[in-house]
Amino acid sequence: MNINYLKLYFCLTLTGISIFATMESYYLYQAHVLAKEAQAIVNQAERDAKAAAVRAKLQLEESQREMKKRQAKRAAKQQEINNAQRTNNEICNFWRTEFYNESNERNKSMMQAACERASKSPVSSSTPVINLRGN
Repeated sequence: MNINYLKLYFCLTLTGISIFATMESYYLYQAHVLAKEAQAIVNQAERDAKAAAVRAKLQLEESQREMKKRQAKRAAKQQEINNAQRTNNEICNFWRTEFYNESNERNKSMMQAACERASKSPVSSSTPVINLRGN
């Protein structure tokens, strides 16, 4: 049996190169699949981050709307208190003028009651009722 070493060398070399090329192709395919998966994960993370930012923005806007509502309520309540105090002061001044114009017991008692109401805080600390009529 006569062995041709040159043919054997080329055959083994070609086989080695083929196996190497096949393995490299497989590794490149795996790298490609991993890159696609990594890109999908990155895209999902970006979508999640955008969604979280939108939710945070909506919550901020909602809290700002609620704060504006509370401020408007407080301003309306303060305006009501200021109006009540102004009314009490006007009534006190009216009865004071009436008493100085015509000094009688009725005008004096009305003046004292009205001025007592005007000297008090218009809103009692225990109740949210405005003291317009001397409660």
